[in-house]
Amino acid sequence: MVKNIIGKSALLGAASGIALIGAGGAVAQETSQGDAFEFEEIVVSSSRIKKSGFEAPTPVTVLGSDEMEARGTTNIADLVNELPGFTGTITPTATVLNSRGSGTNVVDLRGLGGNRNLVLVNGRRHVPTDEFGVVDMNVIPTLAVERVEVVTGGASAAWGSDAVSGVINVIYDKTLEGMKVEAQYGVSDEGDNENYRLSMAFGSKVADDRGHILIAADYNDSKGIPDSRGRDWAARHPGILPNPANTGAGDGNPAHIIADDVSLFLANNNGVTLPGGPLGNLEFLPDGTAVNRELGTIGGLFMVGGSGAYLSDATAIAIPVERKNIMAAFDYKLNDDISFYFEGNAGQSNSEGALVESFIFGETIYSGNPYIPDSVQATMDATGTDSFSLYRIGHEFGPITSVSQTNNYRFVGGLNGTLASDWSWDVYYQYGRSDFSNNQTNNLISSKLSMASNAVVDPATGEVVCAAALSGVDTSCVPINLFGAGSPSQAAADYVTGTGMSQTALKQQVVAASISGDLFEGWAGPISTAFGVEYRKESLKREVDEVSEQAQFLITNAQPLEGSYNVKEAFGEVLVPLLDAAEVGQALSFNGALRYTDYSTSGTVLTWKAGLTYDPLDELRLRATISRDIRAPAIGEVFLKTLLLFENIENPFTGNVDLSQILNTGNAELQEERALTKTLGLVYSPNWADGLRLSVDWYDIDISDAIQSVSSQSIVEECYTGGAEFCDLVQFGAGNSIRSITNKLLNLGTYRVRGVDFEAQYNIGLDNGADLGFKLLGSYVYAKDIAPDGVTEVNYAGDVGTHNLYGLPKLKMRGNVSYQTSSFGLYANVRYVGSGKYNVLWGPEELSDESNNIGAEMYLDLSGRYQLTDTVEVYGGVNNVLDNDPPVIPLDFISTAATNPIHYDVVGRSFYVGFRAQF
Repeated sequence: MVKNIIGKSALLGAASGIALIGAGGAVAQETSQGDAFEFEEIVVSSSRIKKSGFEAPTPVTVLGSDEMEARGTTNIADLVNELPGFTGTITPTATVLNSRGSGTNVVDLRGLGGNRNLVLVNGRRHVPTDEFGVVDMNVIPTLAVERVEVVTGGASAAWGSDAVSGVINVIYDKTLEGMKVEAQYGVSDEGDNENYRLSMAFGSKVADDRGHILIAADYNDSKGIPDSRGRDWAARHPGILPNPANTGAGDGNPAHIIADDVSLFLANNNGVTLPGGPLGNLEFLPDGTAVNRELGTIGGLFMVGGSGAYLSDATAIAIPVERKNIMAAFDYKLNDDISFYFEGNAGQSNSEGALVESFIFGETIYSGNPYIPDSVQATMDATGTDSFSLYRIGHEFGPITSVSQTNNYRFVGGLNGTLASDWSWDVYYQYGRSDFSNNQTNNLISSKLSMASNAVVDPATGEVVCAAALSGVDTSCVPINLFGAGSPSQAAADYVTGTGMSQTALKQQVVAASISGDLFEGWAGPISTAFGVEYRKESLKREVDEVSEQAQFLITNAQPLEGSYNVKEAFGEVLVPLLDAAEVGQALSFNGALRYTDYSTSGTVLTWKAGLTYDPLDELRLRATISRDIRAPAIGEVFLKTLLLFENIENPFTGNVDLSQILNTGNAELQEERALTKTLGLVYSPNWADGLRLSVDWYDIDISDAIQSVSSQSIVEECYTGGAEFCDLVQFGAGNSIRSITNKLLNLGTYRVRGVDFEAQYNIGLDNGADLGFKLLGSYVYAKDIAPDGVTEVNYAGDVGTHNLYGLPKLKMRGNVSYQTSSFGLYANVRYVGSGKYNVLWGPEELSDESNNIGAEMYLDLSGRYQLTDTVEVYGGVNNVLDNDPPVIPLDFISTAATNPIHYDVVGRSFYVGFRAQF
């Protein structure tokens, strides 16, 4: 026999608007027979309306603090990214080749980008941490969090720009009484990825219970996995390369193959020449000699076997990240009608991860260079060869390493209160600042390498010097010997490498006021409303070093950026009951919202939402919404400083190849991205199964005018085919030669994502006083149609490979079972990633079915807790219990990566233990 632990009147409403997926606690206190469930007046993140028992038609998922504890979560983003609707596009394991964003942790709903979902803290927009509007969740403290609400639908009318795919609202626990302390240690089964956590939080009523203070601090240190040799599946060096056996269509051989022991053909640590000519296919040894290079089976830039290079060995699997966060909140009731509140937090995130070793692809070596082996110089003299191109890996320079630090500050002060029994108001000022520094150490400087590699003998001294030093162009130049591993001197390595630096400061100021309450009594209940105004200003300034500004480093070359905008907004929302369940046995209500926005950059826009909730039975709820949502162009998209580059362009007007100026620049004429979002769902809480909730929601997010860039070659080709807007970006010279191309971001793309979210939850109370909980969350994406140019549309649903940027699994699920008593608890969690394709654009002619079909993956996590005393609890867990390796999904890049860390667990089995104390 079991007992009902959830009041029936609460069950349907909780499932409709809020899907609680805590570790095992009930969603409500046990109710006595005949007791009416009492709703607390709250604002759910999908609506601005404060109304007891009101459930907005937009689906909302809630992650409680018990869920964080059960998973041993040390970062909010890690838990949110486990939800099936999210894609881990920017995380410490997915940014290992990201030279500016390595180690950041961003939430990405629907895989549409971290800047197309809005992050709030206590219902207020968080200051972005980069120029494109994303928020690094590393700077948000964890222990002080009571819950995280995720709105899985468009919400721009309620919250403003960026709420296209949804909203993530992090809510602090402002009712904490006493002291909480938590310490945790974790390590992988391989002995790496060690992580440490120490956190505390203190809350107390003050001033005769008129006020409350909350103070919290987190320290987290994750050592990461510093290079890919730390896992066997990566040490296999899998890669994808052109199939040398392929002779054309219909020959039975695919155009590409996936193989192990794939190395870079172009270069190795010793230095090589490419096949062809009198000096072709040489390898230079450390002893100063040259031999014929051993070649494997060549496919494009790569080969299987042979004397190549494994650039990915230097790349981290998980970026080490250190986080420090502190926050404080104070609430004080000035009188019966007015309260003052303050929130402040400061966070720092530090990361350092190796990206890739320096690569030298075709450095010119001139005859007479004293470092050239004698046999090679003799051949050059005999054949009249003036120079040759050297291909080499700069192993001696150390890997190019991204070192980043983000400092974030946020302060809020405001007043709220009541005007009458059913009206409330709120006014606040918020200041936020993010300071982001990013350096790339050991970064090769191309101009200095060219001078250092042009070594000559000083006729006056007989010493080897740079030709540039001899001529006076650069007297500090140090000649470099590139022949053979270990040959460059430390002085030469120091001369040809440097540190690319950028310092970015982003500021945000917000002033907002809102009011909500009941307008009047309607035929089916009170007509409720919320409305308000908001002013926001954001500014950004980025300074870079001189070498980066001149684009002389091998990678990254961050550019100066400075800009600001302001936005003025007015919004309103209404709730209209249309049918009263008490009178007709059915409930129907309309929820509508409207927001007028005026951006100083892109102008005015109107966003709106309309939704219905219908309860035909007391155990069934239907819900539907349609909304117009937007993302305004970010500072980094509007104000980017013009960078002059040169590129060879195939000219379709003349058939020639033109060396053209390329003006990469921002675009002050960008308009907002617009989305039409539709949701339709149902929630079923049957009378025959107390504690069971089922929900299914269909969604359709259709984005137009998506801000996109296209290649300079594509601009010319679109102009050639009649695209007048592209011809405006091309400047022609005499004879239709292409003199210059302005390459700027444009409102070109279209994104459309359609799918179904589903949830099942069953909570029961057992006779022994224990609670047993079952939960299943799932998301099935049947279409993700992307057209970056607005014309050529591709459905990337089911693409789990590394070739395309927009792919995601069609099916993801997360299920868990919990058993909780007052003294101990057990928890099992399963993460499921559905099968997919390496590349949805490829058929058997491009890649064999065996290689292109990627099987489903499943990860099992177990955890438990034990109450030692009334105040102390110990806990521990094992993630990826079965030590499931990720599938082989190699990245087609000069630094091959073995899998896709966006979708799959790359750490393997890992353990954590800790204790919690509350006084």
